[in-house]
Order: sequence, then structure tokens, then C-alpha cells
Amino acid sequence: MNALVRAIFIALLVLPAGLAHAIEAISVQPEQEKVDITAKGELYEGRGDKLQIETAPGPDGYIGRMAVQASTPGTNPGWLVFALSNPTSERIVRWLVAPRYTLADSRVFWPELDAGRVSAVTPSLGFRPEPLKSDRADMFRLNLEPGQTITFAAEMSSAQVPRLTLWDPNAYQSKQQDRMLFNGVLLGITGLLAIFLTAIFAANHRAIFPATALVAWAALAYFCVDFGFWNKLFPVGPDRTALYRAAAEAGLAASLVLFLYAFLRIGLWHVWIRTLFWCWIAAQFGLIFVAIVDPAFASGLARASTLAIAGVGTGLIAYLALRGQDRALALIPSWMLLVVWLFGAAMVVLGKLSGDVVISGLVAGLVLILVLLGFTVTQFAFRSTAGALNLGPPSLVQVKSLAVDGSGAYIFQWHAGKHLITVASEVEKELGLDPGSLTLPVEEFLQHMHNSDRERFRLMLWSLQEKQGGDLQIDFRLRRHDGTYLWYDLRGHATPSDNARLLRFVGLMRDVTSLKRSHERLMHDAVHDSLTGLPNRELFMDRLSGAITRSREGQANRPTVIFIDIDRFKNVNKSFGLVIGDSMLLTLGRRLSRHLNPQDTLARLGGDQFAILLISETDPHHVATLAERVRRALRTPMKISAKEIVLTASIGIVVHDGSQVTGQDMLREGEIAMLRAKRGGADRIEIFNPSMRGEDESRLPLESDLRKALERQQIAVLYQPITRLASNQLAGFEALLRWDHPTRGRLGAEDFIPLAEETGMIVELGSYVLSKALEEAAGWHKVLPRDRDPLFVSVNVSSRQLFRQDMVQEIRLMLAREAVPRGTLKLEITESLVMENPERAVEILTWLKTFGASLALDDFGTGYCSLSYLHRFPCDTIKVDRSLVRDSGLNGSTPLILRSIIALAHELGKEVVAEGVETAADASYLRSIGCEYGQGYYYGEPMAAKDVGSLLAALASHRKRKDRERAREPQTPKGLEVQAPGATILKALPAPGASS
Repeated sequence: MNALVRAIFIALLVLPAGLAHAIEAISVQPEQEKVDITAKGELYEGRGDKLQIETAPGPDGYIGRMAVQASTPGTNPGWLVFALSNPTSERIVRWLVAPRYTLADSRVFWPELDAGRVSAVTPSLGFRPEPLKSDRADMFRLNLEPGQTITFAAEMSSAQVPRLTLWDPNAYQSKQQDRMLFNGVLLGITGLLAIFLTAIFAANHRAIFPATALVAWAALAYFCVDFGFWNKLFPVGPDRTALYRAAAEAGLAASLVLFLYAFLRIGLWHVWIRTLFWCWIAAQFGLIFVAIVDPAFASGLARASTLAIAGVGTGLIAYLALRGQDRALALIPSWMLLVVWLFGAAMVVLGKLSGDVVISGLVAGLVLILVLLGFTVTQFAFRSTAGALNLGPPSLVQVKSLAVDGSGAYIFQWHAGKHLITVASEVEKELGLDPGSLTLPVEEFLQHMHNSDRERFRLMLWSLQEKQGGDLQIDFRLRRHDGTYLWYDLRGHATPSDNARLLRFVGLMRDVTSLKRSHERLMHDAVHDSLTGLPNRELFMDRLSGAITRSREGQANRPTVIFIDIDRFKNVNKSFGLVIGDSMLLTLGRRLSRHLNPQDTLARLGGDQFAILLISETDPHHVATLAERVRRALRTPMKISAKEIVLTASIGIVVHDGSQVTGQDMLREGEIAMLRAKRGGADRIEIFNPSMRGEDESRLPLESDLRKALERQQIAVLYQPITRLASNQLAGFEALLRWDHPTRGRLGAEDFIPLAEETGMIVELGSYVLSKALEEAAGWHKVLPRDRDPLFVSVNVSSRQLFRQDMVQEIRLMLAREAVPRGTLKLEITESLVMENPERAVEILTWLKTFGASLALDDFGTGYCSLSYLHRFPCDTIKVDRSLVRDSGLNGSTPLILRSIIALAHELGKEVVAEGVETAADASYLRSIGCEYGQGYYYGEPMAAKDVGSLLAALASHRKRKDRERAREPQTPKGLEVQAPGATILKALPAPGASS
């Protein structure tokens, strides 16, 4: 009984000292490279500063006891007890390694970043193990003699259980060398990537490069700390490693937020979103400074924020990708890999995964993510035209983007791989469709398109796929909800791609319905008569030439031309007025149209002349019957103001017999037949026969001579002075054409200009007189320079010239070549010419005025110009016909009309030139009623260019003489009237027309 009490008493005395039972020894073999001690040892915590343990039984089975005490009293450390045995006959040396930091099971919040793990190791036999120097681990040298079994007690210096590993020294050193090589490769790749992204910013100034480079630099700093290179680069104490590790983790998280902001162009979003992101970025970078105070706290917040960054970034990328943003689509692969990497890192930090292979894989994965980010950014930046981060004024690309948004253009996208077309919602709204109605596969989208445009649109998309990229420009019609169509112009670009399924086309759509209608109206007006809407001479000649060509090739019937001229129609205009005359022409056009088939053409050639191109009938009898029906239809009475008016027509018929080379030849023969009918009396029909070709002896030779006149320099340009009435000062000249015919003498413009207009030579003549007049005018300004009101030259323009496609460009080049002052060239256009096609005339005249030419409306008061159009024409000057000046001295309404025209011109801001000034009384009267300019024989006859030079030289000499006299007379007496030198010189010179 006493023995039992003593045993209990001894046990109670031993318990406070922390008695530990004997453990099983770990057999250490020479071939073993490493042994995991943590898993095979026994852990004792909360046993106080002293611990008594039973040693592992030796070879003889003896179990002893050993007591260990904490290195620092009062710390109450934990103890890891293990036993090692050497069953061999040789001494075994091993290194006990406890890494100071490992990512595995390091926790998210308040992680142990870098701390001592084992402060001391106490053996049951022999000397204390020798500590080995290392910056990355607590290491001790253990010696096991042959046959020995030694129990070790490792005193832990941290709350976290260390990972103890028993290493063969050679194996450990070899492993460390391999790890250093692996770490060096990763450091090299990361460093080169960071340098590359930083350096490339100098060549391509886009903010996404420094933002991505910052991520690479932050990762490089983290690797330097984690791989132990930081202490080698900067000699600092081991206790500062935790600070650097926490700062590196915080910097890496902050750089990811900045990268998202830059690459996804968050700076272009709403101001509150921008502000929120900048606050987030500032907070993330603030964690770097928090690490100085509390590294564990800063590291925990950085790790938690990394998960938040992954979540927010994934949401933003998904949102933008669904809206089709290219940046988000390009970032998806890299970001998804980053999310997977973060998941793996979280599992390691939480202790769910561990091991050197797992941690090495995480490090290599982070480097791979950095490489992918760099590749994505580089590829996208060099094929993109937009910057990412805007910290200052808007970039040029952003300004262009805003301009596109404000221009009314809409986004159009086509994804070749998905065969999907996406159109902006604004287009759907314009068409009256529901949102998303035009986000369709290609074939379904084509159902909304006009039938005539579908195949062309399909072929254009197919062409893009075949070429694997390129530009596209096409216009097409889309159907509205009410069945009508709107025109759209599509222009865009498909980025070249080797894979047709990855081809993506992006373009801008613009509603061009009004523009199309304007163009169609202009095109219609260009080839149709503005009064009747019938084809004009140009369209008729085009169709006639095509019919002759098809007939010659045997593809169609022989064409027949019926030339119609209304008899005495000018008398009808004089008797009833132009409005009634126009109404009659409209009625005649409708009557003629009733007798034609769809394949035939009725055209108004001009004035009171019509022409029919007959394709449907070839039988002579049927043609004659048709002509008779036309004649009777035209002479059917028309009731005008309770009166019946009967109009008749002279009709000429010509059938293509193969001798006519061109349509112009055939039309001329029809005109000859019409003239034969007219000479025979009104209301007649005449069929052309070859014997009529010699009847027009006067006209055809004249036409032939006119074609050679320019080559032989027989066309002369004369200049008639135009004077400013208020000061009797020379203002300019009008260029007039004269033909010095070798046999007929000098012919006036009225003798050959109509022929030139009919034959088309008016274009060549007009270009000649424009070039000649501008060349002379440039010389005038050198002889008689004027700072104000420089001399001008007026040139008449015909309809063939004005409506010619290259007319505007030709005049622009002439003005640029001669470099004359603005307003030197004054183009004179008649009322009737403008009214042929008012809309197109306004467009052309506006362009001419823009290039520096001034415009004059010629023969005003003799035509039928509508006052509603007068204010639309951009003319500077109105020329009053000589008939109004001639009759201004008579009693009646003519003086009133003349004064009204001048008053109207002044109200419209236009100057007036009066033609036909023959006497001083004419000049005085015109001056009194406010007319600015006068032109006529009173001021001078048309003169040759050399006479103009003599006149200007005399004026210049006179002006110099006056200037010298004025210099000698310092003051001119008041009330003394000084006569303009121009008038004196003009009256003193002999009539220049005689010398030319």
C-alpha cells in the first residue's frame, strides 16, 4: 500500500515538468535523400518552459529519460520530439531543415511571412547539433554514429508548426542548385518582359504598356523576395524580409487594378465609376505603406483584395465582351488563366494543397500569365487605333470616336465564324423595328434587305472571307415596318486573319436616303427636260447610238427617228406668254407619249422640237401610219382662255440604212427631212432620202470649216470695255468670239455659235476662250495693277459647258495656273441656260464661286427666269439686255421695267451691267437710276488683245502722271471735280475695232 502511494506522489511531481512518453525511432538509411520529420514526430504544446520525455529505446531496448528547457524563459514554446537511429556501421550526417517561409498553409489573414521556426535542437546523446547559416531556413547538422538511436527535441520559435525535413547534405545542395536555376530562368523571363513592356512605350505611346509593365515589375519584385535574391541584392537583415514580402504582394495587387483600369478604358466611363476606381487604386498602393507598420496585416488585405480584383475583373470583362468590345474579348484567355491560378493559390494558402511541385507550378503559372498579358497587350495595341488610359486631354482617337458618335453613323458588325450580323439599335429605331430585330444570322438579315441588293451584299461578304480581310464599301436598302425602304451606306474594315472563321468586320452605317434621292433627282435632271420630264438631247443621243450599234450587230430592229418641230411656236409665246407656252409643250408631250410603245423613246431636244426613237415598228407602212397619227394628235385644238388654239408640226422621218455612222448623223438627216417639210408648208411629213444630203450647201461645209478653225487659229477673241458709270473708270472687258473665215470674212458669234452647240464643238470653243481670256487678264494686272476693284474679264458659258462633268475642275485649274485675283473671271450665264436644270445649275455655280469665279446672269429681262429661283442663284451681277436700254428713252413701260430690275438687283445685293450703251444720254440715264456698269459702243468697240494692252499702258502712264502732279500739289481745292482717267483715255483713243 505504501509503494502505491509513493508511485502516485512521484507521478504528481513529474506532471508539472511535462512528462512525455517514449517514441518510435526513425531508421535513417544512407540512400535516403530526405525524411519528413513533421509527419513522424510528436508535437507537444502548452507544456511550459520545461519538458521531460522518454527517449526512444536503443538497440538494447533500454528507455531513458531526458529533460529539455526553453532557450528563453517564459516563452512556453512548442516542442517537436523525434528519434533517429543509425542501423548501419557507418557514420551518417544529415541536415535538419525548417523553411522560414512557405506559401502552403500560410493563411489569408495575418500570414506568417518570414519567421524563425526552430530556435534549438536538444539531443538525448552527444553534443547539441550545429546550426547552419541560411537566409531561407533554420538548419542544423545532425550526426548519427553507427548503431546509435538518439532522441531529439526541437524547440519551436513560432506558433505555426514548422515543416521539418531531414536532408542528405548532397541531395539538399543539389536540390537548391536546381531550384536556383529554375528561379533564375523565371526571374530572367519576368525581368525581360518588364523591360520590354517599359521600353516599347517609347515607340508606341499607349498607357496600356506602362500599366502592364507595372504588373511585371511588381511580380519581379515578389519573385526576388520569395527566391531569396532580394537579400543578395540589398544587404538587409532577415527580419526585414517580411516587410518586403508584404509590400511586394500589395504592389502586385495594386498593379492588377491599374491594369484593368487602363486596358478596359474605365477612364471613358461615367465620372463616378472613374472616381471609384481611382480610390481603389490609391487604397491598393496605400497597402505598401501599411506594410511598413504591420506587414502581416497589409499582406492579408492584399491577398483578400486579389480575390476581389479577380471577381470584379471577371464581371467587367464578361459585361464588355457580351457587348462586343474587342479589348474585353482579347483579354478573356489571359484573365481566365489568372482566375484559375488564383484558385490554385487559394487552395495552397489554405493548406488544401502542398508540396514543392505545386508551389513551383504556381510560380511558373504566374510567369506564364505575365507573358500572355504582354502578348495580348502588344498584339492589341499595334493593331488597334485607340489608346487606353486618358489622364490628360482627349487623344486623337478619342476625338475621332466622339466625332463618329456625333456624325449620325451607326455601328455594324459581322462575325464570320458565327455568321452573325449585329446592327446598332439606332438603325432598328429608324426602321421602326423592335430592339434586337437586326441581330441575326446573315441569311435572316438579308430578308430585311431589298431584293436587288441581297445578292450583291452576299457576294461582298464572301469576297471578304476569300481575301481574309480588307475594306468594304457598299450601299443597300433596308425595309421599314411600313414596307418602304431606307438607303444606308456601309463602310468598314475586316482585320486580316489567316483563319476565316475568326474574321470580324466592323463598319459604320449612315442613312443616305435623302442624299440618294437628291442624286437620283440630279441624275434625272441631267438627262431629262426640266419642263416636260422627257429625255433630253443627251439621253436621246445615247439611246439612239445604242440602237444603231445593236442594229448593226443584228441584235435588234433598225431604228427610226421622227424629228418634230412645232410650226410658229414663237408667235404663240409672244401672243399668250411663256406660261401658256409651257403648258402647251406639256400637253404636246403627253399627246405624243400616248402613241408609243414602252421600248420607244420620246425626247424634247430643246425649244419647240421633239424627237421619237422608234424601235417597235420597222414596217414602212406602220411607221408612216404612226407619223400620221402623231401629226393629227398635235393639231388637235387646245382651249386656252376660252379660245381654241391649233398647233401644227413639220415632221421628218429617217430610217437607219447602214450609212449613218453615228447617232448625230441620223438625227441630222431627220432634221434635214423636217426642214424640207417646213419649206413645203406647215403641217407636213417628209421622209428622208439620200438625195437630200446635198441640199444644205451652206451648213455642212461651214460645220467642217468650224472643226478646223481652232487648229488654224482662225478663232479670235476680242474684248469690249465695261465701264463703272459712277466714276467713268474702266472696270473690265467682255470676251467676244469672232471667226476669221477664209472665204466668208469675219463672222460674228451669232453666225457659228448655234452650229457649235449643235455639233458639240462649243465645249472646245468654250475652253479655248476661257484659257485665252484668263491668260490675257493675268497680263492686264501686271500692266495696270489695282489693289481694289481689279480688272475683270467676262466670258459667256453655254449649257453644254456648264453641265459638263469636268467643267468645275477645268476652271479651277485655270484659275490656279494663272494666279489671278479673286473675281477676275466673271462667267456669264443666260436665264434660259439656268432654267434648263435649276437644281444642278445652283450646285455647279456654287462650286465655281467657291473657287474664285464671279457670276453674272446675262440677258436678264428677256427670258422666263422665275423670281423664286433668282435669289437662289449665287450670281454677283445681273446684265440687262440691250433691248431694254435701247427702248428706255421711249414712252411706255420699258423705263419702269428697267428701273424695277435695277431696284430688284440692289435689294438682292447684286450689281447691274447695262448692255447697248450707245450715247452719252444712255450713260447719264443709267447712272441716274443707280446702274453700276455700262457696256456698249459709246465706251468702245470690241478690240484685239494688243489694243487692250495699248489702252492699259496709256491708262497706267496717265495714272503715274496724275500721281506725280498730285505729289507736287499737296492739297486739292474743295469743290474741284476730278474726272476719272479711264473715261478720258477711252474717248481719246481711236476706235480700236478698226485696227483689229
